[in-house]
Amino acid sequence: MDKAQKILVLDDDSAYCEAVCSYLAGQGCTSRAITRPAELEAALQTFKPDLLLLDQKLGETTGTQLLRAIRAKTDLPCIVVSGGSDSIDRVVNLEIGADDEVDKSVSPRELLARIRAVLRRRDPRPVEAASGWRFLIPNRLLLRPDGSECYLTTAEFEALRMLFEARESAVTRAALCEGVFHRPHTPEDRAVDTVIKKLRTKIDQPGKSSCIRSVRPTGYVFTNFPTENG
Repeated sequence: MDKAQKILVLDDDSAYCEAVCSYLAGQGCTSRAITRPAELEAALQTFKPDLLLLDQKLGETTGTQLLRAIRAKTDLPCIVVSGGSDSIDRVVNLEIGADDEVDKSVSPRELLARIRAVLRRRDPRPVEAASGWRFLIPNRLLLRPDGSECYLTTAEFEALRMLFEARESAVTRAALCEGVFHRPHTPEDRAVDTVIKKLRTKIDQPGKSSCIRSVRPTGYVFTNFPTENG
């Protein structure tokens, strides 16, 4: 992503809008906030955002209702911001086209990471590492430096995608469990660790540092694809 990203924030909490826009501006983004659903259509036409942060609860209007209307006209990337909304709302939002959903309590840094992750997923250019590995996210393909496919199961692909998009930032087991298996994480649940172990087996070079590093007790961080000599 080479240009400053334009982020439109629709939230009826003016203090939240101000805080988010201030942080995004400090990170090189161009942002604009509106507080009423009636302002949305004009803002989309005049501001032409790269992504919309959409509040789930807007008085008598819900983010779900607005998302349906938006998806009838455009595939604009959209992250729904909830205040602990019902899990049914979350599922419906994702089913009708939300790119992500975050709780309003997340830190500005995590929110920015989510925004960048969504925009990277929407970028049609293939991701090619300096090592020669190619991760073609839209095509759901991981290619080794020699061009052969590194076959990934659905769970392995989703886990690697989440880690790759958060590059150099830790992704918690809870986030991975939600994103990969669509269920809450519990202390005894080892499904995420099993997927990471399998990814390491497929990608890492014997005797070399793993490209997926454990961050105790948080989760995992993706460092880089291995090089032939690395």
